[in-house]
Amino acid sequence: MRQIGKRIGVFILAALVLGFAGHAMALDKFEAELKVKEAAILVEKFMTSPDSGAPHWMLKRAKAVILIPNMVKAGFVVGGKYGHGVVCVRKADGSWSEPSFMVIAGANVGFQIGAESMDLFMFVMRERGLEGVLKNQVKFGVDASVAAGPVGRTAEASLSAASLSADVYSYSRAQGAFAGATVGAAGLEVDEDTNKSYYGKDATSKEILQGGKVVAPEAARHLMEVLARYSK
Repeated sequence: MRQIGKRIGVFILAALVLGFAGHAMALDKFEAELKVKEAAILVEKFMTSPDSGAPHWMLKRAKAVILIPNMVKAGFVVGGKYGHGVVCVRKADGSWSEPSFMVIAGANVGFQIGAESMDLFMFVMRERGLEGVLKNQVKFGVDASVAAGPVGRTAEASLSAASLSADVYSYSRAQGAFAGATVGAAGLEVDEDTNKSYYGKDATSKEILQGGKVVAPEAARHLMEVLARYSK
């Protein structure tokens, strides 16, 4: 009976989360600007965290990054997560693209009581992961494999191209604690309405990320510069 109740709970939460994501309220221009500024702060915090050697290594080699400031995790018995964020892609010359807005949502089973906010930093390391990001929608575990990023003083020394088994690696930061993060049954979807609010014109996520379609506002340029500084 308990298992049946849990399965029903998972189904209901998944339906609610996915429905919420599909009808998520777009950010207005001010909120979008604030989200980009938060993303830049997120990069600074992660890159200056103790034992951040592995994230530094990954950022220097990543094909794209996904930045979700203040992602909400909440629930009782069955947990869920939801958040607005941005994705930036590394260009051929090593610089970073303008940010495209994304929404992440998902459901996971676990005994989580109350609500928690955390920052999520994801490194797209393989071409398959990049192809997923360039689409309008990505289901982690289906379109791209995802794993918790390694941490610790010896993690960087053990990393190499051959040691990477996942398309995407994720890290979380909550209440000052830095760790590898599992995202479970999560999905990432392009936030087209927020892109339009922020850039003042219609542009697909692929057009934004591949360059030439939009002009980066000041906060976006700052985020691109921060990524460039730490990925040198």
